[in-house]
Amino acid sequence: MDQNHAGQIAALLNTRNQLVKNYDAKAILAARARFLFEVRDDQVVGCVEVKKVQWYQAEVNHLTVHKDYCRRGIAQALLDAATARAIKDRARILQCTIRGNNVESAGLFLKNGFVRTALFLYPDSGNNVGVYQKVISPPKAAGLSAATGA
Repeated sequence: MDQNHAGQIAALLNTRNQLVKNYDAKAILAARARFLFEVRDDQVVGCVEVKKVQWYQAEVNHLTVHKDYCRRGIAQALLDAATARAIKDRARILQCTIRGNNVESAGLFLKNGFVRTALFLYPDSGNNVGVYQKVISPPKAAGLSAATGA
């Protein structure tokens, strides 16, 4: 990632999301290892941050697509890449938060097996926010045990 792409990612995040705190290129560059992004004709058209927050949990932050590139499969590709990154990082659960009125994002995550586990008011923005989670490392299949008598 170079300074130009970092600036484009910051601008994309700031214009397409209702953020309480805006990003700048410096912040993006400082966290560059956590960002995945799609470039077309030297323009960032989509991005997502994947951050490990616990030994078992990774978080998807601000999956964002440029308004001129919506409905072209970019969000799905970024979510797939974010999931692969979380699995590579040995996370067991992938989580995100989505504004309550962001129907498109909620639909994407629900379609991909995420479940809304909570809904709360974020006072700084005044928005209701949903917490969505997906198990990406399912438990081993239960075997026969002495407890079942089998």
